[in-house]
Amino acid sequence: MKKFAKTFALLSLTAVALVGCGSSDSSSSTSVTTSVSDSDEVTTNAPSGTSVIAIGSLNGIFSPFFYTTAYDNIINSSIQESLCMTDREGQIVPRLAQYDIEEVTNEAGELQTVYTFTLLEGLLFSDGEPITADDVIFSYLVQLDPTYDGMATLSTLSILGLDEYINGDATEIAGIQKIDERTVQVTIDGIDPAAIHKLSIAVLPEHYYGEGFVKGDLSAVKAKNGSPLGAGPFKFESYANNVVNLIYNEHYFLGVPKLEKLKYQVTDTSNLLEAVITEQVDISDPTASPEMLARVESSGLEYRLIDNLGYGYIGMNAERIPDINVRKGLMHLMNREPAVRSYYGDLAEVIERPMTTVSWAYPQDAEEYYGYSTSKALEYFNQAGYEQIDGKLVKDGVQLRIEVGISGGGTMDHPAAPVLTQMKTDLEAMGGVLEIFDTDGTVFFEILNAEEWDMWVAAWGSTADPDMYQIYHTDGSTTRYNINNPELDGLIEAARSTNDTDVRAEYYAQALEIVMDEAVEMPVYQRKNMYVINPDYLDINSLPDDMTPFYTFYKELNNLEMAK
Repeated sequence: MKKFAKTFALLSLTAVALVGCGSSDSSSSTSVTTSVSDSDEVTTNAPSGTSVIAIGSLNGIFSPFFYTTAYDNIINSSIQESLCMTDREGQIVPRLAQYDIEEVTNEAGELQTVYTFTLLEGLLFSDGEPITADDVIFSYLVQLDPTYDGMATLSTLSILGLDEYINGDATEIAGIQKIDERTVQVTIDGIDPAAIHKLSIAVLPEHYYGEGFVKGDLSAVKAKNGSPLGAGPFKFESYANNVVNLIYNEHYFLGVPKLEKLKYQVTDTSNLLEAVITEQVDISDPTASPEMLARVESSGLEYRLIDNLGYGYIGMNAERIPDINVRKGLMHLMNREPAVRSYYGDLAEVIERPMTTVSWAYPQDAEEYYGYSTSKALEYFNQAGYEQIDGKLVKDGVQLRIEVGISGGGTMDHPAAPVLTQMKTDLEAMGGVLEIFDTDGTVFFEILNAEEWDMWVAAWGSTADPDMYQIYHTDGSTTRYNINNPELDGLIEAARSTNDTDVRAEYYAQALEIVMDEAVEMPVYQRKNMYVINPDYLDINSLPDDMTPFYTFYKELNNLEMAK
């Protein structure tokens, strides 16, 4: 078996990932260790200053297990810390704990995966109490409780003994074991490359959240939703009048933060730039557009651009357009580059495979699959049996007619709108019909979910793990393409059967080629997001370099510093 290593530079951590052979042919393991570099220096200056960050509407549920909005979870990430986190590429790296992944065979000859998390030495919660293996296990038990109703999907893992815990009287889970005061092991059946993401949970202090906790009753844990406590860079003080007030955590494991206080100010989306200009906040994230960029530059503010974690696409339902030649003909009528450039300028790029380009699994050497060509489109329509008779493109006397949905709210204000209008012109010149339905978002998704569009324009949001099962597998829960391709299913399943990212990337590259050949999804654009900063108040140099969707300044709040 081959052995390879990868090194991650992360904040003041040096992490080395090793993948190699186990003690026998029946096991293999991935080990990741973390240590503080000898060259790192802990800041000794006293924290000073208060920075204000704009944030969207909050529900006030400040729990990493029960939050209901992404904005509430930003607060959580400021107060809590997790066992592991994602690096700039979306790969899992250590945070509070080192981790090891080992594939083993049990006595029955069945494949299992063992995850070992070892907490760093000397970790403390913000109240000065030590972080131990008991806190990790308590945090797992909260998410795996029979009455858990939060957003986490930890219970979808095939953890040994989980079914007996959820549906029976055992009060412990066989597959979650305390090895020592700093070490916890979790064993699952089979292999699940997404498991490490789900297991890398925030660690809650049992001494604070666990008082009154019993299996089947999470009310005592939820009672702390409005007054959180954790191991993050900042401690919760208050939430009132649309402002969350935090103060530095003197026990933070990466060193005392440079800011004394941090505030999150709820700010209307339409006012995000003005809030920075008028010095209400130091940093915000307005929607990136050429017009917004010009306003930011004319105001003398600083900005940072990062890729959005997702991409725009045009989809087709293979059940409604069953002839692949028709679908391929339509693909050749999609003139993407002019549309993307006119809408986003340099703030987006045309992409060639249906996956966000920030994913480690995106094939960087991907080339254009369907170029814009009316002649090639007509060739495919002809192969499908359509003929131009009396100015109409018909087959068996029926004119080619395609219905496409777009959520422009009646304004056609959408980056892919020019693609559709060009398609309409080209198809009608051939004798076909393309009918565009421009609806608001609610109506659009109602019709889309009912699978009543032949084609549609939308965008996918992505996650750190690039698993394609949910969208492209025949049994995927949100598949709308209806292609039912056994070869594609096999590749997606194979990618789920290994923890080796290099192998998975190759499977995904092959799978993406099949998706393109099936002509059910045309990737259109990868756009940018924007952070706007007032350099008179927030030190620009205290923001992390090379931010990505997986690694923004929220990962280094302890390093933020005031300019004056």
